[in-house]
Amino acid sequence: MRAAFALLMNWDLFENQKFYLLRQTTAAVLTGVGGTLLVTIFLTTLLPVFKVIHFIPWLIGFNSAMTGYCLVDKTRDALAHRQIVALAAGLANALVTTAALIALCIYSLEANLFGPREIIFFTVIGTACSELGAWLAARYFKL
Repeated sequence: MRAAFALLMNWDLFENQKFYLLRQTTAAVLTGVGGTLLVTIFLTTLLPVFKVIHFIPWLIGFNSAMTGYCLVDKTRDALAHRQIVALAAGLANALVTTAALIALCIYSLEANLFGPREIIFFTVIGTACSELGAWLAARYFKL
């Protein structure tokens, strides 16, 4: 038991740079996904669901830009390929958000409101806005 506790308290495991970057990237993506889902659920309390669908590309775009910005803000110079990681984070943000929204639609409405065209559109918006957010953060922090 003491050996297991000592292993868990060994901070050398947590000083691994790749683990740190993966954790920061995951935190940035989950922040964007959570923001989109939170605002979407809030809007569904005020508006009908079919009106809220028109706001979803804007929400995904804004929160993907925040994902890219948050990613560069947290990692600063630690990322060697900032643009590629920002694109991947935006893609992950858009795909996870779309999957969660589809699951919520199927659970609550028993119908899928998003077709392949919308999914591709959300993915393109998410990747582009994440890259723009990362570019803005790099310009702001002079990286």
